[in-house]
Amino acid sequence: MTEQRPGNERAEVLVPVIFHLHQPVGNFPGTFEHAFKRSYEPLVRELAASGMEFNLHISGALLDWLVEERPDFVEQLGELISEGRLELLGGGYYEPILAMLHPDDRRRQLERLAERIEELFEVRPTGAWLAERVWEPRLAAELAVAGYRFTLLDDRHFADLGWSGRELYSVFATGDGGESLAVFPIDEPIRYLIPWKPPAATLDYLSGARDGGSDRPPVVVIMSDAEKMGLWPAKRGTTYTLCYTEGWMERFLGALADTPWLRCVRLSEALDRRPPRRLVYLPTASYDKMGVWALPTPARGRLEKLEKRLDSAQADKGLKEAAGFLRGTHWRNFLVKYPAAGRLHRLYLYTRRRLAGRGCEIDALELVELWDEVDRAMVNDHFWHGLFGGVYYHFLRHHSYRCLARALARLDDTAAPRREFIDYEGLLTENAVFNDHRQLLVLDTVGAVLDWVSKIPPAGLAGGFTRIAEPYHPSKTPGFTVDPRRRGFARLGLLPAGSSARGFFTGELRPVYPDLEGVESPERAAVHRAVIDHRGAELELEQLVRLVRGGWRWELKLLNRSDKVQRFDLLLDAGPSPPAGPEQLGLTGRIADGSELELSTTARGVKKGLDGWRLVDSHLGLELGCRIEPAARLWSAPLRTLEGTEAGVRRSWQGLQLCWAWRIELPPAERCRLRAEFTHAPSDGR
Repeated sequence: MTEQRPGNERAEVLVPVIFHLHQPVGNFPGTFEHAFKRSYEPLVRELAASGMEFNLHISGALLDWLVEERPDFVEQLGELISEGRLELLGGGYYEPILAMLHPDDRRRQLERLAERIEELFEVRPTGAWLAERVWEPRLAAELAVAGYRFTLLDDRHFADLGWSGRELYSVFATGDGGESLAVFPIDEPIRYLIPWKPPAATLDYLSGARDGGSDRPPVVVIMSDAEKMGLWPAKRGTTYTLCYTEGWMERFLGALADTPWLRCVRLSEALDRRPPRRLVYLPTASYDKMGVWALPTPARGRLEKLEKRLDSAQADKGLKEAAGFLRGTHWRNFLVKYPAAGRLHRLYLYTRRRLAGRGCEIDALELVELWDEVDRAMVNDHFWHGLFGGVYYHFLRHHSYRCLARALARLDDTAAPRREFIDYEGLLTENAVFNDHRQLLVLDTVGAVLDWVSKIPPAGLAGGFTRIAEPYHPSKTPGFTVDPRRRGFARLGLLPAGSSARGFFTGELRPVYPDLEGVESPERAAVHRAVIDHRGAELELEQLVRLVRGGWRWELKLLNRSDKVQRFDLLLDAGPSPPAGPEQLGLTGRIADGSELELSTTARGVKKGLDGWRLVDSHLGLELGCRIEPAARLWSAPLRTLEGTEAGVRRSWQGLQLCWAWRIELPPAERCRLRAEFTHAPSDGR
């Protein structure tokens, strides 16, 4: 392949080429290895052989893995940096969405990756990569203060300013609070050309960038995820076949290197040679598809239909131009659309607030380790969902739970239980939050358990996934239903007497979910009450929750305030979501005489006359238990989701639905009481 020509000021187009390499901390070791062999290693091999200058961003967790498992690869990167052919970008160490972090955590992650790169390669990065290109204006000042000169954002961010085409073939400056930062627009059309079209298509596009008057030659950024160049599906297998077996990558890089009117450069060189001449103030944004994906499904459908209509308006140029101003919603709405993501984010905020408050009491070295646990929990991948599983990945969410649970275990190292009332959910309403040295329990604002965290061993236990309708769902999918409201551990529901488990699990029967209100707070407990109209009659409910040794207790008092008998089935939906999959779980039911029977974790079941269950996670070494009074039917089923991935729509296991169903017959003015106790403890796996 032809060696890249020496630079000269007459080169018409400067083309920084950058690839983004990332694996989330918490991913399987085999996935790191597979991505290295099929993407990272062949990509860098071809880039090195091309003779051209290029740019990489490698997230901190992947960089750590490479140092440990592939030191020769790291040495090769160092040689390319020393030769002036490779520039590495910094950013958040564990690839977080920076905008969702506390400012102190942003600064720590930004500085840590810069320091790690400097430690390994003796050069400190001056450019910062933003995960998913999520931008908020205040980041300009924070990146600059952390020592960065520039970042990259999608040209879509600039479209909101009314700019397009050649106006974006430049480097811009933005600022906040008196600090300045350079911004490179990433060219979107090229992302859809590589690697799917012949290299000549990219050259034709770049040639078009030369047309039109300008006092400065253009700068056009080519950017792609490295995984796209090896791991994505293609017409023949994966893009590894397309890029390396069939030689697309070699031809593409050769075409760039051999074209006399362009020069591939490092980003910092492009900044030095084409410094900004225009100031911009960019709105809050992410890349365009994330804004669409974050919309509620009905709204997303309407927007996508509108985009197609405008795109097909060939005869009306004005309408086609107007399509450029269409946008979705704020990225943070993923935290509302997917309650599992929002719940995890709230646990992060709570944990870091606790750690910041106790930091002065903890040894400095240990404090660094605890902040690292908090940082490791905030990898971006499982806080959103688009073309890959994202928030649906059960194992990645539980990695974050383990990290935060380990930090909480250090902060609550005494056995004395503690209860507080704080605005945990950010709804300007107090939530009951319980802590002891073994567990954290958080009630939501209507009385259900929002989160239950085991500190020893570290795990999230109540992370039941709220199933929503996605646009790619078939109209009727056997075994799949949408949850009528946010799932919560120990959520109450009322069904007509004699209701079937099948009707409940398929969604044909929709319970009445009473919203309880907190009215009093006895010592170390929380009481929620409600009076509901049940089929024209008043029913009074009083729920009490308190910590007990090794777990917590739930009690419910029912009072029939009407003048007629009330008959109904009362459900307590208390399905756990431990880290392991169904093949590593053992579930047994306890019969009232004390004997046990095995229950399935992969199929629906109904068992009568049980007064408890026991669930053993052999992978983690954790045992969960439940005892109730009086005995009831146990409705059990796996909790599965149907989500889109790079390989198509697939079904995933998210946990269990374990619902106690009591048949209630309550005469006028009569009361009844129900009890359940939930426990957790380390287990030998049997």
